[in-house]
Amino acid sequence: MLTSNLISASLLALASTSLAQYTKQSKPFQLVLHSKSQKYNGVALGACHEGAAIEGLCTAYGGSTFYFNTTHGEYVSNEEAGATGYLTWVLPAGGENVSEPMSLIYNDASNVALPLFEPSSPNTMVAFDKNNHMNIQSYVNDRVSPPEAGNATAYYRWYACETLYTGYTYTTLAWVMGKYPPQNPSCKKVEVIRKFL
Repeated sequence: MLTSNLISASLLALASTSLAQYTKQSKPFQLVLHSKSQKYNGVALGACHEGAAIEGLCTAYGGSTFYFNTTHGEYVSNEEAGATGYLTWVLPAGGENVSEPMSLIYNDASNVALPLFEPSSPNTMVAFDKNNHMNIQSYVNDRVSPPEAGNATAYYRWYACETLYTGYTYTTLAWVMGKYPPQNPSCKKVEVIRKFL
């Protein structure tokens, strides 16, 4: 019992530190895929176990509830692309609810990253555009030399892929880094759409 309480307290401390300034929480929603692939079109993503207090976004565990945490009075540099903030999922842990932010986890040998929920930082900021499509924004263009800074640009590099993380193999949402196709041959292009409950 003491161990369970210590773990819960540790999770709460980590999660609250990560989200301390992002206290404006959206209404609950689901994340639904839109894809040319009939296998994934219309599928609602669900949180799936990838390790201790770590969850992925799986296609076979649909219907989980998510939230979007932003700051009050945040400057939005690209109105079309939306305000940036943290995608969160609530982990029930030892009688407490722990709001876990999403982070992209990178494999150094791949251009495919996994979005995972865990109570630690750094976390990955996302946004929802005017059509509720989830994106990641950057203001740096390194496809020119020297690299340039400019307005925030929204990127939609989401895929559904067969993935392996800490011994767990699932079909999950994935993010492809850079403009080239994913090196994982199972990946299919998807859009991630927020649907409020």
